[in-house]
This record gives sequence, C-alpha cells and structure tokens, in this order.
Amino acid sequence: MTTTTTKKAPTSVAKFEEFFSTAYKDDVFKILEKYPDERSLDVDYKNLEMFDPDLADLLIEKPDETLHAAANAIKNIDPLVKDADINIRVENLTNVIPLKTLLSKYIGTFVSADGIVRKTDEIRPRIETGVFECRGCLRRHEVEQTSDNVTIEPSLCDCGSRSFRLLQEESKYIDTQTARMQEPLENLSGGTEPKQMLMILEDDLVDKLNPGDKVRITGTLKTFREERSGKFKNYIYVNHIEPLEQEFEELNLTEEDEEQIIALSKDPNIYEKIIKSTAPSIRGYRYVKEAIALQLFGGSAKILEDETRLRGDIHILIVGDPGIGKSQMLKYVSKLAPRSIYTSGKGTTGAGLTAAAVRDELGGWSLEAGALVLGDQGNVCVDELDKMRSEDRSALHEALEQQTVSIAKAGIMATLNSRCSVLAAANPKFGRFDRFKVLAEQIDLPAPILSRFDLIFVVEDKPSVKNDSELAEHILEIHKANTVNYEIEPELLRKYIAYARKNVNPILTDEANAVLKEFYVSTRNSNAEEEAPVPITARQLEAIIRLAEACAKIKLKEYVEKEDAEKAVKLQLACLKEIGVDPETGEIDIDKVEGRTPKSDRDKLKRVIDEIEILEEEFAGDAPTNILISNMADKYNISEDKVESIIRNLKQKGIIYEPRSGYVKKA
Repeated sequence: MTTTTTKKAPTSVAKFEEFFSTAYKDDVFKILEKYPDERSLDVDYKNLEMFDPDLADLLIEKPDETLHAAANAIKNIDPLVKDADINIRVENLTNVIPLKTLLSKYIGTFVSADGIVRKTDEIRPRIETGVFECRGCLRRHEVEQTSDNVTIEPSLCDCGSRSFRLLQEESKYIDTQTARMQEPLENLSGGTEPKQMLMILEDDLVDKLNPGDKVRITGTLKTFREERSGKFKNYIYVNHIEPLEQEFEELNLTEEDEEQIIALSKDPNIYEKIIKSTAPSIRGYRYVKEAIALQLFGGSAKILEDETRLRGDIHILIVGDPGIGKSQMLKYVSKLAPRSIYTSGKGTTGAGLTAAAVRDELGGWSLEAGALVLGDQGNVCVDELDKMRSEDRSALHEALEQQTVSIAKAGIMATLNSRCSVLAAANPKFGRFDRFKVLAEQIDLPAPILSRFDLIFVVEDKPSVKNDSELAEHILEIHKANTVNYEIEPELLRKYIAYARKNVNPILTDEANAVLKEFYVSTRNSNAEEEAPVPITARQLEAIIRLAEACAKIKLKEYVEKEDAEKAVKLQLACLKEIGVDPETGEIDIDKVEGRTPKSDRDKLKRVIDEIEILEEEFAGDAPTNILISNMADKYNISEDKVESIIRNLKQKGIIYEPRSGYVKKA
C-alpha cells in the first residue's frame, strides 16, 4: 500500500507542475507575489479535466492526496523560493449532488452541493503544527496535528523521555469555523423536512458565509464520531464557496420549457388564465386571486445612487371569516412559488421568523436564520397572523418595509437580508367581520404592521342562494372527480413565474406614469374641505407601481403600459373601497385602512371634549355624564352608545377622568 502511494504522488505532482505551468502560470505568479495576504488559487475543474481526465477523476476519488500533490507542485515551480503554502480551490465541479442524496457512499470523495446557510459559528483557532518541549532534555519537537479534539504528542524523545509540554505560543495555528446549510427551498416538495449538512471552513474561507446566503459548496465529504452518542456524523470539509445570487433557480428550465413559456406569454388571455390557475380548488374571490398572482410575479426592486433600496416585493393580508379557504390559498402559494416557506402564527416565535441566537457545542453564540431570512428572494406565507404574540409580531416591522432583519442578541450585531413577499392571513377577533368597526380593533393587529401591507382584503362569508349553490356544486364536483381543472398546469406555471422573475424587469412608460399620477393626485384631493380625511398616502402610490410592474411581468413585457397601470389602479381601488370607506362619511380614509382612528371618529372625540369643557364651566368644574350624552344627541345626533365608547376611550388615554360617579372632568 505504501509503495503504491509513493509511486502515485510524484506522478501527480509532476502532472500538476505541467498543468500550472501551462494553464495558470500568470495566476500562480500573481498569488506568490501577494503571499501571504493572498494564499488561494482558484482552479476550474473543467480545465483540469481537459488537461488530464485521469487526474480529474483522481481528484474526485482521492481529494486529500490530490490536493496535497497540487500544493506541492506549486512549491516546486515557486521561482521566489518562498515555500508558500497555497490553497488550491476547485470550482465548477461537474457532479453537483442534492443534499438529500449526499449519503455514506460519497464519504471520502470530492463533491459539490447547493444550499442555504442556516447557521454560522464563531471563528476559532485550530492547532495545525504543535511545538512540544521535552521535560527531560528541553529538546523541541514539531508534530502535525490531524484532530481538533485530541492533541497528538511525540511518542519518544532522543533522550528516552516520554514526557512533553506543549508550547502554545510557538505552535502554528489555522482559523477554523463551523457552519450549517440546508437544502434550497425550491428543491423541496410541500411538507418534507429539508436535509441539513455540517460544514468546516478553514484558513481564508472563514467569515465568508452569513445566515441566509445561498451558496454552492465544493469540498470533501468526511465523517466523525460524536463523543457523547458514539454515532457517526457526516460533514463537508469545504474547499470552495460559490455564492448563488440569482433570484430564482431556473428549476432546470430546458429549451423546450422556454419555448413553451414564451408561446404562453403571447396568449391574449394569459392574464385571466394565470388568475384562474391560482388556487383553482377555491371558488370565487377574483380580486384576492388576482392580487396573489401579481405577488407571485412581483414588481422590480431598485437600488438608487445613494444606496437606497426600493422593494419590488408585494405584501398581502387576507382578513376573513373562518372556513372560506384562507389557509388553503396560503398552502397553494407555498407549493406554487419557486421558493417559499409556510408558517402558522400559533407555532411561530419572533426568533423563528427572523433569527435566533443559539449556543454552539463549545458554549459560544451563533446566529440561526429564521423563516424570513431563509425565504429571502421568495415567498413567506404566515397563517393565523393574529394568533401570534404581540412581541413576536413586532419582528415583522422591519422585514416588511426595509426587507432586512437586524439582530442584537448575545453580543451579536448583525443585519440579514429578508427580501421576500409576505402573504399573511388573519381571522376577525370576534369570529365574524363587522364593517362598522375599525379593522385594527377586529384583528388585533397594530397600525404600523397594517400600514406595511400593499393590499388588505376582507373576505366575508355572506349567505347567498346563487353563490352558495355554485360553491356547493364546485366542492361536490372536486370530491366526485378527485381532480381540479387547471387553465395552466402548476408545474408549468411554477416555471413561468421563475422565468419571469429572473428575466423580466419592466420599465414604466410615460402613459403608465400619467395614469398612476392622475389616480394619486385626484384621490388625495377628492374632498375640497381643509379638514377632510386623507384618502391615500405615498405608500399606496408605491404599492400601485409594484402592482403595475407585476401586471407587465405576467405578459413578459419590457415596458409597463397604460393597461397595466389601469389594472393596478382598479385592484387598489377595489381594496380601498372594501375596507377604507368610513361608513359615516362614505369617503375613503387611509386611517381606517391602516388601523388608526378615522377622521369621523376624531371629529366626534373633539366635540365630546369641547362639550365637557362647556359643562365644566356650567356645573362648577365637573360635567354630568347624563347631560353630556343628552347634549351630544341633540346637537350632533351622536348615539348614547357612541358617546359612552368615546368616554371610555378618553379615560384610557388619560385625557379625562371620573372624579365621582356620574361625572367626568378634563385631566
């Protein structure tokens, strides 16, 4: 066995010397000039394969020996005689293996795998060459260390002593870091748990990964035995890291697929077909399905010259009575979107949504990415949003608008990307939706979160003979036939969405701009009164721009045209009219949409406070509640229930108090 290795090694070294001298001569000299600041040479596997297929195969089968031979070859051709330890980093490996199939048969071989970084641990030193001093004669010995856990001492000193002391300061160390990655979300079928893999990074590869990064890892699959359990565990000893920054994986799109997608985009009815193919098992809810279809395609993200980022992702909230299929819509989207995560509010914490600070095996702290970080550049579906605890829900604030997740936990300060579309669902607090109450009162969601959703839909379950008859027929037909009629097959639609998101970034035309500007200006100034409610804000204008871009993306268009802007305006108006109209004034009030006190209620509050001041003067400091209620009914036609509700509200805010029963007074 020893003889074979001795023969092979020089052959491999000689071959590598020839390879580097011909294909990478300039690169080698550049790195040697900059050594030790730069100490890694990137080698394309395909170049090695073209140069010598046998040598390329040997790298796959025996990576440690082959890479060692390559490093020795660099030393042999080193003209500066630096004895430089150059790392050979191999990229473009042909055998990219899915993590779920990276099993024991690959142990000891050179592999590539794609994944999302889930967690990174602290950087620590690992002893590479230990310097030992003999306790008897003080002679020094250098011993190469192969294990991270056990220190290997010299077996015997020349003086016969077996007792040694490790000289820690004089030993040679290398930086090392452990990380964990999991399968890409687009490779998972619904409901399957993603496979995870441990990674060991060393030398100049440390600190190159952050939770949420999508990467292709190349390295040697190895195994080690856990001390506690005694079981073996696989890990990848990383040789090369390649970031995968594209928005959506191409889902193995063939030329046939692309031809089919482009042909489909030219269908004049493509817009309607895609809407009908969104959650087809649920009947009705046209506007909700249209919004979800637009969310799947998304707008165009923009980075301005001052580094400000304008998000292109569309956020949607569906509020509705129980049993109308909200969860089913979310589940469908999570399976249809090329990269998606589904989570339910009751079993979700703030750390689970953003990132958790967890202890590693050696007691240090590290970050583990949550749903919003792992869903970066995809879709995150959050069901039962109203069931989440308020402190956990607050984790959504930054992720929805800035599309980042900032963490300050256990001494870790980090900002991670969460560039994802959020589709959330919530139930009314009291079981059924009441149009005469403010939205925030009914779903127990704070105004700052509501205001960050581009579209909020209220779906009511109203009895109707015609609709109920059609719905019953639809459900019975599905149960009878055990199938659903698709306008576009889900797999093709999934590829269509991935293609559109990756290749299409439509630009607004002047005609589209004119439509959007007209809508914004005319809606905001629809009421000439100075104290009129504010119908929409700049946030709604940005939302309409995103919707218009998504409309153009559906048809794979380069430009956002007038018809796309009109569709976006129509959808936004339908949404505002559903939940934004104050029933008392009949006007759109953005405060009602976003969960704040509507203008009509603010006016009533002011009138009640003014009336309390008048009554305080009349009744020597205290205003009788019964006379206040009577006066409000006579002067302003405000009901007794409403006045009592306003009094309770003012008491809670500390604006008035009750000095004695039946009387109120301004604080």
